[in-house]
Amino acid sequence: MKLVYKEITKETLADYQSLILPMVYEELQEQEDMNTEYICIAACTDEEPLGVIIAAPEGNGDLDLLSIWTKQEYRRLGVASALFHKMAEVASALYDWEETQYGDDVLINAIYCLEPVYREALEGWLMHNGFTDFCVLKPAQEDTPEIYSATAEIHFYRILNSLQEE
Repeated sequence: MKLVYKEITKETLADYQSLILPMVYEELQEQEDMNTEYICIAACTDEEPLGVIIAAPEGNGDLDLLSIWTKQEYRRLGVASALFHKMAEVASALYDWEETQYGDDVLINAIYCLEPVYREALEGWLMHNGFTDFCVLKPAQEDTPEIYSATAEIHFYRILNSLQEE
């Protein structure tokens, strides 16, 4: 299966609604220029969207993973992992690298609240993609479930222009 990656824009957002968490979709709809505040990527084949990832870059280059979803019939085929790696590639290109840096660590934070069976599946995928430091962010209370967090650290390397000239 050959994946094609597409940037999701304000004009195409509705085409991907079923693959984006509802609260994230609503947030994107409210943004005037969502592509300056978010990384929105779809994985498609034959013009059919298979999965979507939405992330919010922070000023220091770190990312908040807001939504990742794959159509059920395409799960466990690497679509979500491919989207995750494409998102990291896009984020590294957007980050304002200083010329004196050889590399930098970027943290990706995922916050989620799921029933145990779904949480275990998501956490398995997160571990497979380098997420560590799993914790309960907010314990369950009377009418609210537990909220969890996981963090991945990606180390990007840049070759300095001066080194390339030698």
